[in-house]
Amino acid sequence: MTSSELRRVARENLSGNWGISVGVALVAAILGGTIAGFGSNVNFNINEDTIRNLPPFFWTVLLPVVSVAGLLGIVSFIIGGVVELGYAKFLLKQHDKKELQFSDLFSQFDRFGTGFAQQFLRILYTTLWTLLFIIPGIVKSLSYAMTPFILEDHPEMTASEAIKASMKLMDGHKMDLFILGLSFIGWSLLACLTMGIGYLFLTPYINAAYAAFYRNISGQRQEARSYVPPVEF
Repeated sequence: MTSSELRRVARENLSGNWGISVGVALVAAILGGTIAGFGSNVNFNINEDTIRNLPPFFWTVLLPVVSVAGLLGIVSFIIGGVVELGYAKFLLKQHDKKELQFSDLFSQFDRFGTGFAQQFLRILYTTLWTLLFIIPGIVKSLSYAMTPFILEDHPEMTASEAIKASMKLMDGHKMDLFILGLSFIGWSLLACLTMGIGYLFLTPYINAAYAAFYRNISGQRQEARSYVPPVEF
C-alpha cells in the first residue's frame, strides 16, 4: 500500500473514534509511550549571567514546572515501554474494528519487564548506531519500529526476539516507513502554527497510519510464508 492509501485507511479507522483516540494518544505521549515519531531534542543555550539575572518571581513559577517535568521524565522512563505496548494494543484494535477502551492503554502492566526492555533496548541500540553516524541511527530506528506491534501479536516473545522479528519484517520496507513519516511533514508544519495544539489530532492520525502499515507488511509476509509454488515438470 502507498502512503496515501495508508493515510486513507488511518482516517477511516479514526472515523467515529477521534475523541478516545486523541485522549489515549495524549496520555500515552505524557507517559512516554508514543509509537510513531522521530523525536526531537531542543537545546537552549543560556549563559550563566542570564540565569543569575532572572527575577525572583520567575523562579517561583519555573521551579515547580521543572520539578514536575523532571518527575514526568522519570515516570516515562520507567513505565513508557509498557504503556507503549498498551498503545500498540489500542491501535491494532482500532485498525481491526474492535471495541476500543481507554483502559487498553494500561492493559499490559503484567508485562512490565518486557515493555521496559523493548523500549530501553531500542533506545540503546539506536543511540549506539547514531554515535557512529546519524544515518545508521535512523535506519536502525526504522528497523526496530514495529517491535511494540509484534509484541502485541506475539506475547510469547521476549523483547530481544521481537526486536529481531521487527528487523526481519522491516527488511525491504524501511524506506516505505520513512516515506510514510515524511508524508506528514505538511501536517506537522500546520500543527506548529497552532502552537502545537494541532498535534493532539495529528499524533493519533500518524499512529493509526503506522498500525495500518504494520498490518499491511505483516500480512504480506504471512501470505509469502503460506504460498506454495506450483510444481513444474
